[in-house]
Parts: sequence; structure tokens; C-alpha cells
Amino acid sequence: MAKNIGNSDIFKQVVKRICKINNIPPHKPKFEVIDNLMVISIKNHLKDGVDLDCFNILNLIYRIIGPLGIRFNQQIYLFPNSERLARVTLSFKKEDYDALNRKMKEFCE
Repeated sequence: MAKNIGNSDIFKQVVKRICKINNIPPHKPKFEVIDNLMVISIKNHLKDGVDLDCFNILNLIYRIIGPLGIRFNQQIYLFPNSERLARVTLSFKKEDYDALNRKMKEFCE
């Protein structure tokens, strides 16, 4: 998965750039490789509900990957012993994330 890290990870660059354009801190979505997965984690900072930055980042990602037909899994994490949302993570298998980057590269050329 090393080829998806850094400058060759077009999807990550696009998400961070669009965050910056929309005055969302570009470090808010965290990208990390865990085993054979690319995991994007977005922390929620509101005590009640979902903060607007978190919602906007998720919406942005869904609007990019939805039309491309890329498979992913979504998980929500709650704080222990509560119904308060801690974070949302999206995970992509390596093959799916590689396909996403190929399609993004074609689109950007």
C-alpha cells in the first residue's frame, strides 16, 4: 500500500484540498493504513449530534466515491456507556482504494 502514501494518494490530496477550500481543518480527516485497509477517521467534537465539519467531510467523500462505485465500509464509534458519537470511520480494501486512486487520476488528467 506504500504507493498510496504521500504525493501519489490523489484521493487524500483532493479531500484535504477541498477541506481547506471550505474552511475545514485539513487535518480533521485522518488517513492511515492498517493491515490491508485504508482507514479514514473523522472525529466528532459535538456533545450532542454530529459537528458540521464531520458531516461535510462525510458528505464530500460520499459524493466522490458514490458515482465511482467504489466499495467501502463505514463504522460509527460511540463514547463508552453513552450514545454520544466519538468518530466515524470509512475503510477501503487495498484493491478498492487503489481503484479509487486510479479513477481519481484519470479524472484529474
